[in-house]
Order: sequence, then C-alpha cells, then structure tokens
Amino acid sequence: MENLFTYMAVLLLWVAACADIATRRIRNWISLSLVILFLPFAALTLHWTDTVAHFLAAAAVFTLFFAGFALRKVGGGDVKLATAVMLWAGPETGLDFLFLMALSGGLLALFFILPLANYGRHWIARHLYGVMPSLADGIADRSVPYGVAIAIGGTFALHPGFLPFLGLAGS
Repeated sequence: MENLFTYMAVLLLWVAACADIATRRIRNWISLSLVILFLPFAALTLHWTDTVAHFLAAAAVFTLFFAGFALRKVGGGDVKLATAVMLWAGPETGLDFLFLMALSGGLLALFFILPLANYGRHWIARHLYGVMPSLADGIADRSVPYGVAIAIGGTFALHPGFLPFLGLAGS
C-alpha cells in the first residue's frame, strides 16, 4: 500500500516537471496533492515523531527556498514543490534529495542555455500541452524549469533503493 502512495507522488512530480518545461508554471494543485497524499502515507507507515521530523525538514526547505523567492531567484511553484517533496523525503533522505536536486539543476541550467533546448521546450509545449508556439516563445529563454530538478531529486528520495545504484550514501 505504501508503494502506491509513493508511485502516485512520483507521478505528480513528473506532471509538475512537464508543466514546468512547457509553461514555466507549477500548479498549486500538484504541490497540495503531494501534501494531502503524504498524510495517509504518514498515518499508515510513520511513527508520529517521524512525521513531526518530516514536517520540520519541510519547514527548513520552505525557509531556504522562500529566501530564494524573496530574492527573485526561485519561482513560487518551485518553493511549494520542493517543500512538498522534502515533506516526503524527511530527514532520512532529505540531504540526498537536496544534493540530487542541486546537481540535476546545474546540469539543466547548462542544457537550457543550448539552442537545442528551445526545440525540446517548444515540442513539449505544443504536443503535451497544446500551447501554440507563439505562446511558448514568450517564455524567458534563460529560465531553468527547476521543477525538473526537483522531480529528479524527489524521485530518488521517494525511492531510496536507487541511491546505491548512484553510489550515494544514506540509502
């Protein structure tokens, strides 16, 4: 049963990632769904003290990302999505989540500087979201869809069995 919750959470992460690529927006319903989905997961699988630790870890990430939002370096959707993922990751895999998110975010930043990235973004916007190319052109070319990095880090945090494959500790 607990795997069903985590699979649904990962699916939501990748919905957010695709939306972020296509529109540079992460809808509130996705982050809210992740939080709501966490509640029965925590009730079924975690001790109440562990649940509190998960909420404290999420509060710490919210504080960190909100500072980035205040400095206009991070989008509001990214703040909410990263907070929701840290709620799931908790202190057990939270550092792995942050590390993989930062690493993949750096690689994404390099990729989205390249002209080929614009083609991929336009294709996703047109085929998955039905956004006309002229609307996709209005998206700032220099922005990075950090929801993808959050989804990558979150996928591994929710499935820590993948972490030994990457050679990371904490698994």
